[in-house]
Amino acid sequence: MPGINVTTAVRTGPTGNGDIVAGQWFVVGEAERGDITKPTLCRSFSDYVREYGDYQAGNLYQYVKTYFDEGGTRCYVQRVLGASYATAAKTFQDTAGSPANTITFTAKNPGKWGNTLSVEILTSADATVAISGYFRVKIYLNSVLIFTSRDLKDVPDAVNFINNSRTVNHLIVASNESASALNPKAYAATALTGGANGTNAATAAEKVTGLSLLTEDLKNGAVSVPGVYDNTTRDGLLAHAEAYNRIALFAFAAGTSVDAAITAASSEYVDTAASYTGYYWPHIKVPSPSTTELASYVAAGATATTAEPDPESATVTIDPTCYAAAARARAIQASGGPWRPGAGAISAARTIVDLNQAASPASGDRLDEGRVNALRKIGNSIRVYGARSVSGDETNWKYITLRDTINHIVYGVESRMEEFIFNTIDSRGNLFGRIEGAIVAFLDPMRIAGGLYEARNDEGKLVDPGYTVLVDATNNPNSQLAQGIVKCTVGVRVAGVVDMIEVEITKSTLNAPVI
Repeated sequence: MPGINVTTAVRTGPTGNGDIVAGQWFVVGEAERGDITKPTLCRSFSDYVREYGDYQAGNLYQYVKTYFDEGGTRCYVQRVLGASYATAAKTFQDTAGSPANTITFTAKNPGKWGNTLSVEILTSADATVAISGYFRVKIYLNSVLIFTSRDLKDVPDAVNFINNSRTVNHLIVASNESASALNPKAYAATALTGGANGTNAATAAEKVTGLSLLTEDLKNGAVSVPGVYDNTTRDGLLAHAEAYNRIALFAFAAGTSVDAAITAASSEYVDTAASYTGYYWPHIKVPSPSTTELASYVAAGATATTAEPDPESATVTIDPTCYAAAARARAIQASGGPWRPGAGAISAARTIVDLNQAASPASGDRLDEGRVNALRKIGNSIRVYGARSVSGDETNWKYITLRDTINHIVYGVESRMEEFIFNTIDSRGNLFGRIEGAIVAFLDPMRIAGGLYEARNDEGKLVDPGYTVLVDATNNPNSQLAQGIVKCTVGVRVAGVVDMIEVEITKSTLNAPVI
């Protein structure tokens, strides 16, 4: 079919004589509320709270909060639920002598949170409704009034007004019941009912299905399913990263020993997706949510509102993928692209209280050798202290930034080639020149920013800029052009990473020269 196909390859051998979208994080998990059919882009933690609600143990709240607290800027959230979930709703009747259904209010998305929504209807008998025959709607969340409509002429007017109100259209949907054309009668605040989260928490398979909703058009970035460490989720995460040119961030269960972490990572060394994957150890401790951050809900069949219990300590222990994602985003913002790792000084924690387990220098070295990125305390600063991928091919993919940069190039080249699809192929090479120019215009700023490694001779003169772009008759014979295919060959030399600095200090005596 028509389109663009970008493939990548590896070449080894000696060297010859704003928001930046790449920094975004994709995350899948459970939340108090929110869409389960597609992801939502959150540019701040307040965006997350608006769409996905408050803290419940094990949900995404604390992960997304930590991501933004630690410097992240863009986060796509995909909520998942276990089987047998249900959506809360309530139908209201009209003013006829034999009342008929006239308007229904339904929670915007499933879950027991919807049972905390209440609707009050005021008719013109109420002094607040100024126009005779009209009505008003009030909507409550957790018994707190969050919306009052203007005077509404009829049900279609109410449906249009409520469903287009940014104040509540992310929480509730109004719909017209065809059984009646009359306005609803007066109702005291009446709760929606029937909302349920499902009989069990989302399974690994359901979370992997959630990954499939993070489609290719959302572009590159890092992706995680935090708090889950089973093989099904891990394999699904790695497969997703490889298929969509993203970086998979994975961790281990809380309390996993250094030896166990290394052993678990070693099973991935030869996986085809290993170069797309970074492992992080140990868990981190972040401040517990305040009472006002705790989710409130009415369980299906219950009558009283229940609040999430207060955490039992001042901190909550969570896995470090959110922190790794934020550190990565910080580094990308600072450098202009994913060639600088989110490790070292730039990753210094801002809000993380402590590490769940300490990593000594010796343990850190062992983890690095085992291709696991340690989180360590350097002085009084908590930092990501590794930039490894889990790939066993250390010649080509030792550092996660190498694959991250290639992913960035894949998406960047593909985006810039879209304008040339369905152009005319001319015999003078004009199309070839325009394609080459567009790719060079993308790659050269990367070179200037340090993402591509220039080759220079012994005199310091530039031999090549760290990239080549070939699109001419040599790789586009007429037989190929006759099939509507133009081929462009791009070679890049991605800049490496320094993870060891060796300093030799020589002391001189008072009467000896300093060397």
